[in-house]
Amino acid sequence: MNTLTVSRFHGLDFLRAMAMLLGLVFHAPMLYYIPIMADGFKEFGISSETMPEMEQWLSLLVQWLHSWRMSVFFTISGFFTALVLSRRTLRAFITDRFIKIGLTMILFAALYDFLDGQFDGKLEHIWFLYYLMIFSILACGLSLAGLIASEETCQSSHNPGDQGSYFGSIKQLLLLAFVLVVIRPICDVLDGGAITVATDYFSIKIGGFLYFWIWFCAGLWLFKNQSLLTSGKGLFAVIALGIVSIIIFVFLSPYLTGVFGYNALKPDTLFDFMTLSLLKGVNTLAWTAFLILITHRLIVKTHKPITWFVTLSYPIYLFHLFPCMIVSAILIGLGLSQAGVVIGTVVAAFAISVALYYVLVKFTPLSWLILGYKKSWLQPFK
Repeated sequence: MNTLTVSRFHGLDFLRAMAMLLGLVFHAPMLYYIPIMADGFKEFGISSETMPEMEQWLSLLVQWLHSWRMSVFFTISGFFTALVLSRRTLRAFITDRFIKIGLTMILFAALYDFLDGQFDGKLEHIWFLYYLMIFSILACGLSLAGLIASEETCQSSHNPGDQGSYFGSIKQLLLLAFVLVVIRPICDVLDGGAITVATDYFSIKIGGFLYFWIWFCAGLWLFKNQSLLTSGKGLFAVIALGIVSIIIFVFLSPYLTGVFGYNALKPDTLFDFMTLSLLKGVNTLAWTAFLILITHRLIVKTHKPITWFVTLSYPIYLFHLFPCMIVSAILIGLGLSQAGVVIGTVVAAFAISVALYYVLVKFTPLSWLILGYKKSWLQPFK
């Protein structure tokens, strides 16, 4: 039996959790790269007019995280969607997704509306859950059409001695890589120059939606061709890919501005725009591939600290945004350096989010919603 298919993918679990936890680092300096948000914290002595520009090191860190976090999220989400669909009925799958993703999204969106006093269906950072819920429904359609691989298909398709199947997967991989790069400028154009995401239920941006749907489909494809995760020349080749990824980002970094379209400088000519957009696509592809391959190879079994982080990653993702914004506003108002603001915000927001998890989720029925009943500490109906 193919052990790739029946084992748990601890590396991908860990990478997904780390991408979620790095949301703390990404959002800690948000008032710097979206300074208009500072106007909501004038009581702390800051405003959009007084906000300084991000220091270069911080801008590079934000741009680096922004270049791969969401593509990794959606690729791994697509992979695990195919895995779950191969093991469960469609009814069980969609019920689980509606509870853990759909209801959680509705609950937290309502909470954000309550906190800001504007009942407009604002999504904030949980736009990811909105897209993921839609993608899950679309994946059910693909499954009904027989376009998502079963475990038996994966096992029969990747016989180590079947060179024809292996090279067929390589050809598909090259085609997929081409599509993932070329689709970037198309989606940038569709969203008016840079891919953007939904800010509420009724503002889906077609470019960003299409872009992340393609990455989600890449994850569906990767599940069928999961032997590629461990094939090739070994760890040396993966490290070489990491070096190439660093070189690409270093070359690209001077031309990166704005996040999700905020404060982005538009290139002077169409040629410059297309070149920059294609390079962004190459950079995203390289980092996504490298991070998925390296974590899958290095993390082959779990440990208690890893399990703890993986379990907490989703609740922290849900809770962290408002603590990040409030703590960063306080620290900026106190006059701390940008390094001090980021470090202090990450540490404080992490601690607050963990505390909220233990107080509001772990020992309450809310854990049935966020973690799932089977993973909940509270199980009165065994």
